[in-house]
Amino acid sequence: MNSNMNPKSMISFKNIVKRFGTRTILKGISFDVAEGEILFVLGTSGTGKSVLLKNIVGLLRPDEGEIWIDGQEVSRIPEDDYLPVRKKCGMVFQHPALFDSMTIYDNVAFGVRRHERLDEAAISERVTRCLQLVNLADVEDKMPGQISYGMQKRVSLARTVAVGPKILLFDEPTTGLDPVTTSAVNQLIKDLSRTLKTTSMVVSHDMRCALEIADRIMVLDQGHIIAQGTPEELKQSAHPLVRDFLDEAVNA
Repeated sequence: MNSNMNPKSMISFKNIVKRFGTRTILKGISFDVAEGEILFVLGTSGTGKSVLLKNIVGLLRPDEGEIWIDGQEVSRIPEDDYLPVRKKCGMVFQHPALFDSMTIYDNVAFGVRRHERLDEAAISERVTRCLQLVNLADVEDKMPGQISYGMQKRVSLARTVAVGPKILLFDEPTTGLDPVTTSAVNQLIKDLSRTLKTTSMVVSHDMRCALEIADRIMVLDQGHIIAQGTPEELKQSAHPLVRDFLDEAVNA
């Protein structure tokens, strides 16, 4: 995380409530993510981890409370005004979601072409640099089906950072990956966050990954934050669910 004495809050949730019909998924959630911080959000399935991310990018809106992104309250702004907020956020989903009919080059260039007015030489330079950031070379002319699933995940990371987001949001980024690739993707998340000086929020169920790269870990259960702190602080937690996650990490 940045070494400022008083780092500013890039993401702030204030008493957020989110309901789906009669079910309340988030029950008055409040937390901050400091500029340059890597926050891992852990919890069992159905606890609302991904709902947090969708509220940040406006795919969902809270029923109560406020969400502040980079100093702006965004939970009530009209949909037509939300694009500038989304441009600050790069979201990496569970699956690579690459365009099968496009080369790797065109996949990475897609967002740049859509949102920026650059000539092809500048786009090419951007694509090459972003692929280098995720340790990929000589794949520009390949199709997604010609590279491994792990490489596709790295291409999706390159595509996300190509548009220069201030905030990186990861939704279960290591789902379906073997242990070696999982470790490599986690290291990439850390390296990209530090190199690009982004604020990163990672939704996961993997405490081992969180202990390796997070600045801070937050654990959700039944719509509430039950624990949060640095990896070292979480290791001292007596909460049964946190202990379960820690035991699983040790035995993984």
